[in-house]
Amino acid sequence: MYSHRLRINKDSESHQDPIPVAESKIKLPEPQCPQCRSIRLYKDGFRYCSDGAMVQRWLCRDCGLRFSQTRPLQRKQDWWINSAGTIVSLSQVCDLLQESKNLTEATRQKLASREGMAQVANIKGKVIEYSFWLLKQGYAKATIKGRTTLLKRLAKLGDLHNPESIKEVIAKQEWSTGRKENAVDAYSSFLQMQNGKWEPPSYRRIRKLPFIPTENEVDQLIGGCNKRMATFLQLLKETGVRCGEACKLKWTEIDTENPSVRVTPEKGSNPRILRMSAKLTSMLNALPRDSQTLFPSDPDVMRKSYQRQRKQVAFKMQNPRLMQISFHTLRHYKATMEYHKTKDILHVMQVLGHRSINNTLIYTHLVNFKDDDYTAKVAHSEQEVCQLIEAGFEFVCDYERNKVFRKRK
Repeated sequence: MYSHRLRINKDSESHQDPIPVAESKIKLPEPQCPQCRSIRLYKDGFRYCSDGAMVQRWLCRDCGLRFSQTRPLQRKQDWWINSAGTIVSLSQVCDLLQESKNLTEATRQKLASREGMAQVANIKGKVIEYSFWLLKQGYAKATIKGRTTLLKRLAKLGDLHNPESIKEVIAKQEWSTGRKENAVDAYSSFLQMQNGKWEPPSYRRIRKLPFIPTENEVDQLIGGCNKRMATFLQLLKETGVRCGEACKLKWTEIDTENPSVRVTPEKGSNPRILRMSAKLTSMLNALPRDSQTLFPSDPDVMRKSYQRQRKQVAFKMQNPRLMQISFHTLRHYKATMEYHKTKDILHVMQVLGHRSINNTLIYTHLVNFKDDDYTAKVAHSEQEVCQLIEAGFEFVCDYERNKVFRKRK
């Protein structure tokens, strides 16, 4: 808060407006996460109180907790009445002083900035024209969004009309070879729109084996998320569909009588019908049917919510391996488990919807389980046998009129 005193010139006959002088300023303490006591925070918008005050929201970078500041961010500002009877606030006087101080500099820079503003407007127009050109060429929305983002970045760092400048920009960036390859493709298509040519640099992405979590880790992650996100993750775990394919699913494509789901493919994959377990069917039936689709149609909405919930679950379980599980990781998990059970690469190819078997052969290198890495269950009745089979267990033998099943961990 500010404490003010008034400067009054007693010798002067004219009445001048008093000017407030700040004597002291109290420094606010840095906010801390109430869960992990971390000060590594992100600002995450505001919360508006009933009295009109604004309260800062924070997002912890360590545990993912979202909380609000305890004291209002805005407070009533100090004010006084000048000789004309007008109420003047401290912020207004500061703004006027700052504006008068920067008036000369702003006037001087006004003419110089006109040329830069024209260049910026020209670049923005080119980017918009490029996005429409990609749309007319039949590219997918995700491809248009990714290439447009890369082109904006290249325009900010270099000159789009100078291919050598773009080459230098791409070479200096600390990007992966895959992202550099995407940047080259984006600029190549931009030059194609402009009827231009260049000698593109050669970048080849390094293909790595994906991370495969254990089933226990996947179940921990599903159990720690909210109802909608848990259902989404269970769907990815059981079917191995892509995130975009799951977001496009409609209620009319879910068959609860014969538990299955009809998948509309993306990225040139094949359409397919996949079985669902009784657990997934009950989770889907518990969701509200307030729209035509099961989940938000924008994958980025689900992805941002998942990243926040995944950080909270990883912090609570004290398992940093959970942070490596993405939506696409569950597709790798499904393919690996299917190949381990069937040893049929063509079956895995059909489940994933691949058109080329070369994309499916990578999962043959991921099956490297220990011989004793099993979870064993004993079924005492016909109902328990059905439940274990639906959960992915395989029959081993009979033991004292009971049936023994096992499943990889």
